[in-house]
Amino acid sequence: MRTRSVALAAAAVATLAVGPAAGVYAADRYLTVGGPTVSGPAYASPTTPQSPGSDGSTPTPSQSEQSQATRNGTTVTSNAAGVVMIDTVVPGGEGAGTGIVLSSDGYVLTNYHVVQGSTQVRAVVPNGKRYTATVVGHDSSRDIAVLKLQDASGMAVAKLGSTASVGDKVTAVGQGNGEGVLYAASGTVVATNRQITASDEGSLAGAEQLTGLIQTDAPIVPGYSGGPLFNSTGQVVGVDTAASASNGQSVGTQATGSTEGYAIPIQSAMSVAQLIEKGTRTATNHIGPRAALGVQVQPSSGRGGAGVAIVGVVDGTGAASAGITAGSTLTAVGGQQIANSGDLSSVMNGYYPGQQVSVSWVDEAGTTHTAKLTLGTSTVN
Repeated sequence: MRTRSVALAAAAVATLAVGPAAGVYAADRYLTVGGPTVSGPAYASPTTPQSPGSDGSTPTPSQSEQSQATRNGTTVTSNAAGVVMIDTVVPGGEGAGTGIVLSSDGYVLTNYHVVQGSTQVRAVVPNGKRYTATVVGHDSSRDIAVLKLQDASGMAVAKLGSTASVGDKVTAVGQGNGEGVLYAASGTVVATNRQITASDEGSLAGAEQLTGLIQTDAPIVPGYSGGPLFNSTGQVVGVDTAASASNGQSVGTQATGSTEGYAIPIQSAMSVAQLIEKGTRTATNHIGPRAALGVQVQPSSGRGGAGVAIVGVVDGTGAASAGITAGSTLTAVGGQQIANSGDLSSVMNGYYPGQQVSVSWVDEAGTTHTAKLTLGTSTVN
């Protein structure tokens, strides 16, 4: 899950590249809640999901793991209808998060940062059954994605509620620390309509703002991202999205000090999800596979803090045909200036495979070039 201490999940750069060599940078991301940045690990950060048992069942935590979870107000739960665990493969690693089942045929709501940068997505129900998942679409500005589980039928569907109010008792459910089991963390809604800002560690590249969030004191930990925040009657009122440790320590199953969790209100999340399910494009969402220039980039900016450093070019792509070479610095796409990898991700989100776009770059010799190229289909989400 993201933490940006409240944080987001990593690998934004991978969405910009094509091919298995694309680098994934699992940088920690941080959250600012109307004040200074608080540090913590990326919540949907790549973790290594625990392997299933030899019989295909979902592994059960050891007694010590259960004890640690209980000390932090969390317990293992086997009764979470309409919740799936999400495991992803990213170039160079794996990731884990959680999802909310919206339909019996396998439409699933989650945070975009759970699947961002992934090359493969798999959903696992608590009884151990596995599904290959595809990303139907996403809205990075709202941190929402919709998945479709292949060949799914008869799935238990989550019951959706409406609003949450200060003082309401709530329970967050998620795949804590990517351990392959679901945990439940209980707490109270302490505030609503909260705004948070998240960015990569040591950089404002890719900084994001989320507004209108529910704040809870439930001890949410990494891996809960995309999971449900239930009210006292078992209805989903929010999508677990971020968390922070008040003492600035990393948030995890053994974190000390109080924690603050943040969830996207379910009505807000569903307003985005329903458009995605219908295939309706908006100014901020993206339906289907992402477009790709065909370059592999570093997360940091290029020469003089302007542009993105290109570390590789994929053969047979638009970038290769345009003459872009490794060692160059990408400075503009579609006439929009690119200062860092966050800018590039945002700009590319508005394009689709097959479209033509003007690209500007500076080669290693310092010569500026501009050319039109045809965008390919990204192999990462």
